[in-house]
Amino acid sequence: MTGLRAYAFIAATLLAAILVTVLPYPHAYLLGRPLWLPLVTGYWCLAAPRRMGVFTAWAAGLLADAAMASPFGEHALALSVFAYMMSRYHLRIRNLPMGLQMLFVGLNLFVYEFAIFWINGLTSKTGPILPYALPVLVSTALWPVVFFPLRRLRRRYRIH
Repeated sequence: MTGLRAYAFIAATLLAAILVTVLPYPHAYLLGRPLWLPLVTGYWCLAAPRRMGVFTAWAAGLLADAAMASPFGEHALALSVFAYMMSRYHLRIRNLPMGLQMLFVGLNLFVYEFAIFWINGLTSKTGPILPYALPVLVSTALWPVVFFPLRRLRRRYRIH
């Protein structure tokens, strides 16, 4: 799959991640909610860095801001920084064993959540750090759950 179809497939997975993020969940689940959009963005930054980069992450972040009714640009900025880090080191990360990949993705997710925490602090929405730290740990543990199915789909549809 080349060209426009590949971009459409990547966009569909990003939209699916946004939809899964905004679905209504029980309150107990929200405390450790996985960061689906950064996980999917991170996968595509590693697997297809020519198709998924900072601009695409920024656009997906703006859609996430609109869907979550968060301050406009909050997720766009955080996701752009995340995508930059993943794209910048994609050759190194792809060759790491899964455990080290999870560690690197977890560190980048920490930077993503810190950016969200910082922006919320600037907009006077301060609060405890736990709602920002726990999703990073949960998402790091879920990296293989996102990585392997998306890799199977990418190989099946030949997206490079």
